[in-house]
Amino acid sequence: MSTQETSSEIRGVLLPLQESQLLLPNAAVCEVVSYRAPEALEKETASWLLGTFSWRNNAIPLVSFETLLECDAGTVGHRARVAICNTLNGDESLPYIGILLRSAPHLVRITEEVIAPFNGDDQPNDVVASRVLVNGEEALIPDLDALELMLSDIKF
Repeated sequence: MSTQETSSEIRGVLLPLQESQLLLPNAAVCEVVSYRAPEALEKETASWLLGTFSWRNNAIPLVSFETLLECDAGTVGHRARVAICNTLNGDESLPYIGILLRSAPHLVRITEEVIAPFNGDDQPNDVVASRVLVNGEEALIPDLDALELMLSDIKF
């Protein structure tokens, strides 16, 4: 593979949700772990924030992306996982965000040949930066900055 070919390739990860999937650069995901019930927060919060999830001695917020998108979140099954994602703004009080997944994610190589804009009815949303097709399958590219900003007002 030439240098030009490798520079135009990004390693990504497709994170399965109930009815869709998220696409993130592989570097944005620290680890994927088995689901455990989160600890409830002391105060009432938005329904998309499921509670806190303990990971490597950190209490991180666990987010239901489907609920955030006002879609049916379904039930948490035995194959559920949590993707531990890096936050982007360097906020020491919120270094990670957990996203509830329906099953194990899979890696994908993103090149110009496998990704295309989604030409369907785009519903604007604060936490979705873009909708794309990856190998013919729809995927949402989340706006992690917007999600982090939404979580920054909540104390964990």
